Amino acid sequence: MNDGGALMRRLFLQFEQTRKPMLKNFHKLATALAIAMAFVFAPIISASAYTIDPQVYAGTKIIPMRTCSATQNVCYTRVTVNFNDPNIKNGIWFASIPASAYILAIDADTTTAWNATTTNVLTLGVTQASANELMADCGTATACVSNNTTTIATGVVHLTTAAGLGVAVTANTSLQKAYSSSGTSVVPAYLALYAKYTQTGTAATTGSTTFVITWAKSDDQ
Repeated sequence: MNDGGALMRRLFLQFEQTRKPMLKNFHKLATALAIAMAFVFAPIISASAYTIDPQVYAGTKIIPMRTCSATQNVCYTRVTVNFNDPNIKNGIWFASIPASAYILAIDADTTTAWNATTTNVLTLGVTQASANELMADCGTATACVSNNTTTIATGVVHLTTAAGLGVAVTANTSLQKAYSSSGTSVVPAYLALYAKYTQTGTAATTGSTTFVITWAKSDDQ
């Protein structure tokens, strides 16, 4: 009996010595996995970037209004527009921003030239029909994204005279929308942002521009 008891105690001690390192390694693995999952699923709240959603073309999807998580915060909306995006000639809804948001800047980086042979007109707006209330074609001027006499060349443009800067457009109640439920408007109001490309001459085979619209929501009123 004494020999049997001693054997059992030795076996138990050996088991304990083996179990503790295994538990320690398991805890390390679990901690590392938790950290990795946190990085994967952590929300990005300081910016928004978009590619055009096919459901928007068909009118089967509403794009939620972009919000910032903190008050007194500058936000931005970013989108890349391409010459061959479906329905681009009729205006594509790519984002929504709050009504009366103050638009600080509109920047554009054309990474691939738009090469229709006669005219290339690329605009931004808040109505699908016009899609030029924020940034229109600028005729023969040069300090803009597109004009109706040339192709759209590569390069970065920082717009300083666009019609959409400030609140002239965003505070216009006739341009604002509101989500609705059973015909009843749901606040807050918002503005839908559209991009549009029209062309003449031999059709474009290239063209890509990334826009960044920087804005501050109206949370100080």
